[in-house]
Amino acid sequence: MSRALTRTQLKSVIKTISRLYPESYADSAWDNTGLLIDCSVEGEHSDAKVQPKVLLTIDLTESVAKEALDNKCNLIVAYHPFIFPSWKKLAPHSNPQHASAIKLIQNEISVYSPHTAIDAAKNGVNDWLVSSLGGNVASNKAIERVNPTQGEEEYEVGYGRVVELIEPLSLNDIISNVKATLGISHVQVATKSELSDHKIKKVSLCAGSGSGVFKGLREDVDLYYTGELSHHEVLKYKESGKAVIVCNHSNTERGFIRKVMHPALVEQGIDCIVSRTDIDPLQVV
Repeated sequence: MSRALTRTQLKSVIKTISRLYPESYADSAWDNTGLLIDCSVEGEHSDAKVQPKVLLTIDLTESVAKEALDNKCNLIVAYHPFIFPSWKKLAPHSNPQHASAIKLIQNEISVYSPHTAIDAAKNGVNDWLVSSLGGNVASNKAIERVNPTQGEEEYEVGYGRVVELIEPLSLNDIISNVKATLGISHVQVATKSELSDHKIKKVSLCAGSGSGVFKGLREDVDLYYTGELSHHEVLKYKESGKAVIVCNHSNTERGFIRKVMHPALVEQGIDCIVSRTDIDPLQVV
């Protein structure tokens, strides 16, 4: 018996996700978001037991694809685009991602990617990173703004955030708060001062890679906080007397899926689970 979602079921789940993270917020200039694999079927199921079951993940790896099969999921919501930047052909013998795509299609599992829609949305991943700083916030504004569609203020929607705290925090305290919120044991830090001596009042942050977003920053900040930066970017900020915290790319995103997105979708009536095998590809040893 087919476990594929009907077209109506799939559209309903995506509509629910899009209410939280509007598709129009995604950066279509380079990002490959939306419904990337559509295995839905026309008509209605004769068996009413076939209902949407969603697996949430940051990256759709071979182990995550197997996890979806083992848990009888019929939709994977992968934060990062599974097909990126594009595929000109399918070569499963040389590319494991292609092999996973074929396996998913054979087992009627659709794939949807919201990525930068979640980055830009109010109460999305970047606002979650704001909460990880641990201080009381005086102001929180998007760095690279997009047009809001749901009644938000313009400064609330866009990529990255520049945050001003009511009272300064030591860099050491912020590091402790970041580790606790992201659920990681190590971060990389750049500063010219002792951690306890470096006071932070204004922060620029961006989930994933902050390189492109930080280039658009027009305000002076004390701390750059993101998943990854190049060596020369870190060096430039440090030599300018700024602090830097980098956590590995997907470590700045994964906790959001587990702590914020999953309960939000469950509250909307979607049966979903969070991948247990999805981890950052780089591990500290």
